[in-house]
Amino acid sequence: MLGCKISTLSHIDMTKIHIMSHHPRHLRGLQAFDVAATCASLSKAANELGVTHGAISRQIKQLEDHLGVLLFHRRSNGVKTTEQGARLHEATQRAFMALREGIQDVKRLENTRSITISLSASLATKWLVSRLSTFREAHPGLSVFLDTNDEIIDLQSSQVDVALRYGTPNWGNLHCELLTREELIVVAAPRFAAGQTIPMKPVGISSLPLLSDEFDPAWERWAAGNALDPIRVATPAVRFADSAVLIAAAIDGQGVALARRLLVEDDLEAGRLVRLDQSVTTPDRALYFVCRSGDQDRMPVRQFRSWLLSLHLQQT
Repeated sequence: MLGCKISTLSHIDMTKIHIMSHHPRHLRGLQAFDVAATCASLSKAANELGVTHGAISRQIKQLEDHLGVLLFHRRSNGVKTTEQGARLHEATQRAFMALREGIQDVKRLENTRSITISLSASLATKWLVSRLSTFREAHPGLSVFLDTNDEIIDLQSSQVDVALRYGTPNWGNLHCELLTREELIVVAAPRFAAGQTIPMKPVGISSLPLLSDEFDPAWERWAAGNALDPIRVATPAVRFADSAVLIAAAIDGQGVALARRLLVEDDLEAGRLVRLDQSVTTPDRALYFVCRSGDQDRMPVRQFRSWLLSLHLQQT
């Protein structure tokens, strides 16, 4: 593979590259060159690789002699790649990245003792964590790592096994399975229901301080579905970028939230929140189980998927 990548270079003897690709001893030189080019310093490269400055210098000199080109301009404050060196660096970066990804993929496929799950912090905090103990009890030998990152992770180049994604399925060549369509419901702290007839009328709800999820700004849709002026209703008192913070504000009595039913189930059951009406607003997004294509049959992934489905999430 390294020989294939390096063949894009000009002014280098192709016969030497062919020979070099079959001699593992040159991989050390290529690695030394790659790290030195990245660091722009032979000393930093030596520290990175845990060898002496002289060893790095010799390996790069041998590589230059073998290729018949100068790869670096040596300077008092470091090194800078020549034109040929810059081209080789582009190739080595791609090649070593592919090697790292290949090694990680082999380790991941052979791993049956742990699972890494990517999901939003709000989904973890408000839903998954309180239920995870039953999964761990069913699979005591399997360790679980929750990667609570609101950014969409590239599953093809990470150690994440499964992602729980709230969105629309446009995530490339991945195995994607609907878990639930989800619903948005109107909730508030019990104090907002005190003295009110439940369910409240839409006009009464709209007169209260409204809290909005920036990711699901659906009050306008709720208003249209309840014969109210969407423009007047669609000006919430406070907007939140995190669903868990939105729900915390509602529990604190700061206003009325149009929240994902899945995320407020526990709060409704515990009495921290109450529904103010029986309206249901359907968002454009849904919750999906996502993994690499083929990984759905790997034991840890299959076990986690089966457990999720055992929770009887709505899938209509």
